Amino acid sequence: MNPWRERPGAAAAALVLGLGMCVLVAGLRLPPLVTLALCVLAVSSLAPAMAPGRCRVDAAGVARRGPLGWQCRAWSEIRSARLEPHGLVVSPFTRRHWLDPYRALVLPMPRRRGESLPAELGRRLAHHGL
Repeated sequence: MNPWRERPGAAAAALVLGLGMCVLVAGLRLPPLVTLALCVLAVSSLAPAMAPGRCRVDAAGVARRGPLGWQCRAWSEIRSARLEPHGLVVSPFTRRHWLDPYRALVLPMPRRRGESLPAELGRRLAHHGL
């Protein structure tokens, strides 16, 4: 999924916000290495909104590739899964949990996905008892 094609407004807002944070950090007049590290951290925290990614659902589990590599979850690690309007959320918890924002993996779905993608995901989830 390419955020610049799917959600251009959100991607542009993330870019502007990241650059704004870098300008604020540069205004602190910290040593150059510290300034660079803080800018990289600020922009990388917004990377999912700007960087293209790929998602995979196969026999081994689910995975999402972002700018820093693959995040994978084996089917044995997944206790619950739910299809939401923005994507597939897989979690190590049996029901919604306050740690889901940190431990769950979200596989974003394209806006123009048709009916075949949710149906296929539903079949795969049912096959694994989710």
